[in-house]
Amino acid sequence: MVKKDNPQLALIEPPAEQTTELKAWALVELFGHQRIVGFLSQQTFGTGVLFRVDVPDLKKDGKVVRDGFTRYFGLSSIYSITPISESTVRELLPHVDGTPARPMSLRSYGEDY
Repeated sequence: MVKKDNPQLALIEPPAEQTTELKAWALVELFGHQRIVGFLSQQTFGTGVLFRVDVPDLKKDGKVVRDGFTRYFGLSSIYSITPISESTVRELLPHVDGTPARPMSLRSYGEDY
């Protein structure tokens, strides 16, 4: 409600409706000390929504060193999302692998049980 005796008080208009769908190059940090870089978007599966990260090919001297891939994450597995430029994603690619961890056997440490 606006008071007529004080024109400085005005109703605050709600912001125009904004899209809540995120599409951006990003560094995504996951619980379990994992990080992944790529193009982040959302994908709906029935009533659920997952975050999709498309990791580009890692190239060195014009040759593909590591093929690109896609991973999906639930909201509860994401610690933070930092939007960054595509060029920064490509700079980080050699250092941020983003592939799922490889399961290890306890016996790989040379212990017999």
